[in-house]
Amino acid sequence: MLRKMHRAGMIGAIAAACALAGSAFAQGPAGGKPEPAGHPAPTAAQGGNAETPQQFLAKRAGEYTRTIRFLGQQGAPAEPFTGTSKISVILNGHFILEENEDKVFGRPVSGMRIYGYNNATKEYEGVSMYTMSTAILMLTGTSSDGGRTVGFTGTTASASGAKSTLHARLRQVDDDQFVLTMSTVASDGKETPFNEITYQRKK
Repeated sequence: MLRKMHRAGMIGAIAAACALAGSAFAQGPAGGKPEPAGHPAPTAAQGGNAETPQQFLAKRAGEYTRTIRFLGQQGAPAEPFTGTSKISVILNGHFILEENEDKVFGRPVSGMRIYGYNNATKEYEGVSMYTMSTAILMLTGTSSDGGRTVGFTGTTASASGAKSTLHARLRQVDDDQFVLTMSTVASDGKETPFNEITYQRKK
């Protein structure tokens, strides 16, 4: 019984990570004319051009494979899980829609999220949903390097009502790969990474 409960807990944790995982970080090609962005554009030294956040993140549109690894958790699977992600541009390039399909212990887990950059607040914003929960996870984030690295924060709640904070860090490796690292945040502010997901563009 305890083994089954532990396995169920791991499935829940992995599914939650899969849901948050791709979320963060897709914005689509500017099909319209987004309003001016008041956001530091990536410089040549940072590997980008003078682009708006929407234009810079639009380059992520496409199809990806995902490799999902768990970090430092007792009982976590040794082998990574895999999945796929499709990132599409919606609403004239102002937002992107990400659709994920993963398998966790042989069980299918689907996720959907919408992301964008709010020019008024100068923050990245997103909502994330997945099949193993009725909750909607809301995320906000900022970047100091024109979008190549974005730090997101979200709040989750348990059935008992207890709330906890999650941090997610997205790092653009190159045009075809980005990595998402997720951490729990203790009451003293200490972060503990528990999950890493690598997105690799399909060729």
